[in-house]
Amino acid sequence: MNWTADRTTVTHAPGRSIRFDHARLRALIDEAIFDSNDESDEHAGLLGMIREEVACPFWARLQGEEVECVRFERPKKGYGLNAICRGQNGNGKPRTVDIESLEWTDPFPKGYERIEAYLAWRKEIGC
Repeated sequence: MNWTADRTTVTHAPGRSIRFDHARLRALIDEAIFDSNDESDEHAGLLGMIREEVACPFWARLQGEEVECVRFERPKKGYGLNAICRGQNGNGKPRTVDIESLEWTDPFPKGYERIEAYLAWRKEIGC
């Protein structure tokens, strides 16, 4: 895949910009998709990288509310990555949201840059 998007500043989360080295994001993507034959293989490789490297649970912000991301799952159809989140006090029904809806909070979750690489790839292919 020809990955040339300039994503040195990540702004997927409202109110939060994080500086990334373009070469670092590209290296993470290339590492995950090095043996892929098509977009579907690339998607699977990137999700595998996230599964192996991102530590759940972690705290994030969703629409201004602190939430705990307890796990990830694929959507029923198409490309994507959903985060299963619950409120700060653990009450209420867990919410399933697209990973792009989350805003990072300090401390950032272990492996969060893998999610940023996935989001850069997703933006590049237009989904």
